[in-house]
Amino acid sequence: MAALPETPEDLPLLEQAAIWFDKTSAGDLPRDEAQNFERWRSNPDNKLAFAEVEAAHGQARGLGNAPEMLALRHEALSRIVLPYARRKRRMWLGGAIAASLALAVGFAGWPTVSGILNHDMSTGAVAAVQPTSYHTAVGEQLTVALPDGSSVTLNTDSHLRLAYTNAERRLILDRGQALFRVAKGQARPFIVQALDRIVTAHGTTFDVRIEPGHKVRVALIEGLVSVATTRKGSPPPSMLQPNHVLVASDDGVAINPEPEMDRETSWRNGLIVFEDESLSDATAEVNRYVQTPIVLQDEKLKQIRISGAFRTGETNAFVEALQLSFPVRVVERNSDKIVLASRS
Repeated sequence: MAALPETPEDLPLLEQAAIWFDKTSAGDLPRDEAQNFERWRSNPDNKLAFAEVEAAHGQARGLGNAPEMLALRHEALSRIVLPYARRKRRMWLGGAIAASLALAVGFAGWPTVSGILNHDMSTGAVAAVQPTSYHTAVGEQLTVALPDGSSVTLNTDSHLRLAYTNAERRLILDRGQALFRVAKGQARPFIVQALDRIVTAHGTTFDVRIEPGHKVRVALIEGLVSVATTRKGSPPPSMLQPNHVLVASDDGVAINPEPEMDRETSWRNGLIVFEDESLSDATAEVNRYVQTPIVLQDEKLKQIRISGAFRTGETNAFVEALQLSFPVRVVERNSDKIVLASRS
């Protein structure tokens, strides 16, 4: 039997989990391997990914759709996510956080790019012939390798154009959200243009998102970036440090520390994390990943404050959690929308 690969931290979580599942299923692990596995699984995110792989394995054996199995999977995920919440010292949504486990992260279908792709189930897709643009539909995610060795991961409903020249490595984000991992040691600057904002990076990892209201949000994970504007008479570029988030709008630029940067990038693992956010904002975030949006019927409902972690695309789990924890009821549900109202 060929040796199984190692599980380096830079692999996608589900891929790490699949490797560990194969190792543990093959028989007794050597003592040092067993210790490595327990150390890896002590991380709540890793534990959740491992539970997903286990659940998917059960589905493959014909058990996944049984009502009893679905109930157990909901209960297991609730137990996994809640300790993670307590570790982060947040108030969480009434103990009702649960979602169906799935084989993949929850993104349906394949993204579309202007080129030919080799698809990889574990990482999205990597371009074989370099296209000039990439885009994802609602609920899809795509990872591509760029010509200089950098990479980019597109989130749901995003569009990115490649505009590399001999002088610069420029990408234009027309809509949505993308995480950039910039190859180091390059002479040409790496530039991301989003609306009227220009983000220049230097061997770094950062997330750029275009938000409603002509806003651009830049979250810096590591390295250094500067954010400038194309407007005439604008102030000098803003310098961003790791674990800080910049929000640029028509009203100006705000930079704030984000000690829990994993919240900003949780979408890569198929999670949406809320911390004391209005139900209006939380619902808008949930709706980014689904074709059937949630509609809040009254203002009172919109002001409810919630915290919690949910799988992207799991609208039913989100709605069920709201109904269990708050005076919320479903007044209409069809293929076009799910309407929620206050329960009197």
